[in-house]
Amino acid sequence: MAKILSVASSKVLQTTRELLLEQQGFSVCSALTLADVEALGQHEKVDMALIGHGFPGLEKRKIAHLVNNFYPGLPILEMCFHSPEIPGADFILSDSPHELITAIQMVLAGRRVRGYTE
Repeated sequence: MAKILSVASSKVLQTTRELLLEQQGFSVCSALTLADVEALGQHEKVDMALIGHGFPGLEKRKIAHLVNNFYPGLPILEMCFHSPEIPGADFILSDSPHELITAIQMVLAGRRVRGYTE
């Protein structure tokens, strides 16, 4: 199954997201900070990145830039409340677990996700 780099803004969200993704059969490596993303980027191979909704726009863009440096062309799925912050990334405007899993599956299948998946 696919390996996902999950970047969350808090330990609670990190743990919750890991459990959700692992229950769906995904392998997960998690990060809370830019330093975590950099450390993982040096030795982990991943199939996509998931950037959580709890980051301000500038920080999301910095995370995406770092992900792109380590993994050129890697699909990024951005979770957001109102509008996407990461240029060119797929995004979901929901924190529904079902919609998140659907969006991840779509991205991994090479399909674009532009907002809601249902």
